[in-house]
Amino acid sequence: MYIIHRGIKKVNEFLPVTNHWLILFASIPVALSTGTIFVYSVYSTELAQRCQLDASQTGSLNISATIGTAFGGLLGGLITDTYGTQLPILVSCVSISLGYKWLYDSYRSGPNSNMVLLLFSMFLVGVGSVSGYFSAIKAVTLNFPNYKSSAQSVTIASFAISSLLFSFISSRVLKGDIGAFLYFMHVACGLLIMLGFLFIRVDGHFDDKKQYHEGQVECDEMTGLLISNQSECEDNSDYLEDNKDLKSMSLKKSLVHPIFWYHYFILSLIQGFGQMYIYSIGFILKAIHYYYDNEVSQKSGTSSLQSHQALHVSLIAISSFIGRLSSGPQSDFLVRKLHCQRHWILILGLSLMFAGHSINCIDLTYLCSDLRRANKILSLASCIIGYAYGFSFTCYPAIISDLFNMRNYSFLWGTMYTSTTFGLALMTTIFGYYYDLNSTEWDHHVEKYVCDKGSGCYKSTFQITSGLCVFTAILVLGYIYTKRSNKPPITL
Repeated sequence: MYIIHRGIKKVNEFLPVTNHWLILFASIPVALSTGTIFVYSVYSTELAQRCQLDASQTGSLNISATIGTAFGGLLGGLITDTYGTQLPILVSCVSISLGYKWLYDSYRSGPNSNMVLLLFSMFLVGVGSVSGYFSAIKAVTLNFPNYKSSAQSVTIASFAISSLLFSFISSRVLKGDIGAFLYFMHVACGLLIMLGFLFIRVDGHFDDKKQYHEGQVECDEMTGLLISNQSECEDNSDYLEDNKDLKSMSLKKSLVHPIFWYHYFILSLIQGFGQMYIYSIGFILKAIHYYYDNEVSQKSGTSSLQSHQALHVSLIAISSFIGRLSSGPQSDFLVRKLHCQRHWILILGLSLMFAGHSINCIDLTYLCSDLRRANKILSLASCIIGYAYGFSFTCYPAIISDLFNMRNYSFLWGTMYTSTTFGLALMTTIFGYYYDLNSTEWDHHVEKYVCDKGSGCYKSTFQITSGLCVFTAILVLGYIYTKRSNKPPITL
C-alpha cells in the first residue's frame, strides 16, 4: 500500500492543478459511476436467464454485492483517512471496471459462465461503489468547511440519480441490449471515476503520522487541499480541560463512544424507513392491483402492474434526488444563519416520513372506488417518502463531520453506513410478516397463496413504522435538548 501511495505522489507531479471547485465537480462523475450498483435490477433478470441461474444463485449475486459494499466502506474508509482520497478512488475505478467487464464476459458465455466469477464480479462492483464514493464525500467536506452539507448534497444527489440515468441509457440509447449495456458500464464507469482520480486530491495523515499524538487537536481544513483559513483551530489546552471532546478523540475512542452508537441507531431507523418502502413498493402495488382486478373486477382500462412499478420507481428516485439537493443548503442555513443544530433537518425529514407512512395506513379499499384513484394516493406517498428519505440521509455525513475528528472521518462514516443493513432487515421483516399473514387467498393461476385485501395487506406494517418515526423523532429531539441545555450527552 505504501509503494502505491508513493507512486501516486510521483504521478501527481505531472497532473494539472486542482482546487475546491474542481474537486466538487469531479465528485459528480465519481458518484454517478459508483451509484450504478443500484442498476442491478436492469440487467439481473436477463443475466440470470442467459447464464441459467436459479433464484437462489441470483440472490447470491445480490448478497455478494452487499458484502462488497460493507468491505469497501470499512477498508476504503481506513485507506482514505491514512493515505488520502486518490488510492481508494483508484481502487474504485479498477474494481468497478473489472467487475462489469467480467459480468459482460459471463453474459456472453451464457450457460458456460462460472458462478464463482459472477460472485466475484458483483463483489468488486460492491467494493468500488462505496470506496470511491466515500472518498469523494470526505474531499468535498474538507474543501467546503463552511458549506459542507451543501457541497455534500451535490455528490450524494448524483449518487442517487445514477440508477435513473443509466436505466435511461439502457432502455432508450442501447434499446435494452444487456450485453452492450454491461460493456458500456465497463468503459464509462472506469473513465468517469478516473476523472475523480485526477482532480480529487486530498492527503491523508500518513505523512505526518509520527508527529500525531492523541492530545493533538487539528483543524478539519488542514487535511484539505487549498482551503482558506476561515475556521479557527482548537489548542491543546482545550483538549486537556475536556478530554471528552469528540473532535479530539482517537478512532478507537470514537468507535466506543455512546454518542457514536446513538447516531448509529438513529441512522439505522431512518434508512430502514426509506429503503423498506423502496424494496417493498412492488408488493404494495401488487396487492392493490390484485384487489381491484379480482375483487372489484376492473381488468379493462387499467395500466399494467409493470408500468405502475416503473412509475413509482421513477417518482421515488426523482423525489429522493430533489430531497438530497435541497437538504444541504437548508442544513447549512440552519447552522450558519439561524445558529441551530443540524439535527433539526432530521426532525423535518422524519415529519415528512411520518406523513408518507401514515398515508399507507389509509384503507384504500374504502376510500377509492377504482385503481386509478388508489394509484394517485400511492404516488403521493412515494413522492413524500422518497423526498423525506433523501432529505434526511443527506445531512447525516455533515452531522458526523461536525461531531467527530475529521482525521478518521471516512472510516467512521463507513462504519456508520453499515447501520443501513440492520434497519432494512428489521423493517422488511416486519413488512414480510404482515404481508404473509394476510396472504390467505389461494390463486389457482399462480398456484400459491396471495393477499386479496388491498391496502389491508400492508397497513399494519405502516402503522408500526409510523409509530417508529415518532419514536425516532423523540430520540433526535432528546439529543437536541441535551446539547442546548449543556447537559452531559445522552447515553444508551
